[in-house]
Amino acid sequence: MSEDVNPEDVLNNYLKANKDDHYNFEDTVEYKVSSGSLQLDLYLAGGFGPGLHRFTGVNEGGKTSEALQVMKNFLGTIKKSRGLYIKAEGRLGPELKERSGVKFVFSPEEWVDGTCFVFESNIYETSMGLIRQLITNNEEKVKYCFILDSVDGLIRKDDLGKNFTESSKVAGGAVIASDFCKKTSTALGKRGHMAIFISQVRADIKLDPYSKAPIRQTTATGGNALLHFANNIMEFESRFKGDLILQNPSIKTVDAKKNPIIGHNAKVTIKKSAHENTNTTISYPIRYGRTGGTSIWVEKEVIDLLYAWEFVEKKGAWIKPTEEFKELLNSKDLEFPDKIQGDAKLFKTVEENKDLCEFLIGYFKEQIQV
Repeated sequence: MSEDVNPEDVLNNYLKANKDDHYNFEDTVEYKVSSGSLQLDLYLAGGFGPGLHRFTGVNEGGKTSEALQVMKNFLGTIKKSRGLYIKAEGRLGPELKERSGVKFVFSPEEWVDGTCFVFESNIYETSMGLIRQLITNNEEKVKYCFILDSVDGLIRKDDLGKNFTESSKVAGGAVIASDFCKKTSTALGKRGHMAIFISQVRADIKLDPYSKAPIRQTTATGGNALLHFANNIMEFESRFKGDLILQNPSIKTVDAKKNPIIGHNAKVTIKKSAHENTNTTISYPIRYGRTGGTSIWVEKEVIDLLYAWEFVEKKGAWIKPTEEFKELLNSKDLEFPDKIQGDAKLFKTVEENKDLCEFLIGYFKEQIQV
């Protein structure tokens, strides 16, 4: 009489026999990489984790800048990490590189931990093949952050050879996106890699202006596969006059000399996330003229959080710290005025006191990560 075989043994034997076809024997890598914005991190429960993320939206909405900010933070916080920027379009000029703070390299010999290699190709098979090779042929357990800029710039090798009178494959972008996700997405997230795919919005042309428009999660290009496999979809919104930050915000008129534009508020709508905040729009400030990955005006965000967390209270024109805030600062031997007149003076107090500012940024980041 044969011994009874329990379900656990059947499953275990099957997993061992098919170990090359699954990831159950591998540890899941988890982390959070800051977006660079305290406000955005708050809605992302600390930042971006491993896996695929989509950045979509209009031109000059901030997609590439934010992707590079995440890249910089990834390389600065994840041990044994490297970046790969797929330049499928003609961007990434000297100014953008300087603003990003990312150390870009252009030869394999220079590509070491903490740097980002720029791969200049818009051929789908070549670009996606490199990503897959790095993920699967990775004995040193390097963690990669991939940026594809952009999905719209990719073309199949077969289509590249066609002349302008021949048509490219219908729905080619959606097909290649689906193919890549099926082959790569599970290993990408399981092994602790991150990919940010950037794409433009698609304009829907309606022949009948009275017809009912189909319901879409987002207007991003690239097909439904990239929507399904993405952990987060961030849609960057248009910038309007009201989003500009002037040197003197109390005066609404722009003057190049007397009241210049010193920044703007970037706006991003969360189109997909795991944190029950889909369709929430977040605004975060950008300060012009900064380099080294400091364009997000995090010092300005600190002021909003001081109010939101009730660390300061405003009565008329006067702003006072709460007792809880005083105790927190006293524990760190940091000073703060008992009374401040106006938001402009409050911002000046925080921004000019470097020790105070760095502590508050670090404190809020720590609390958000929890």
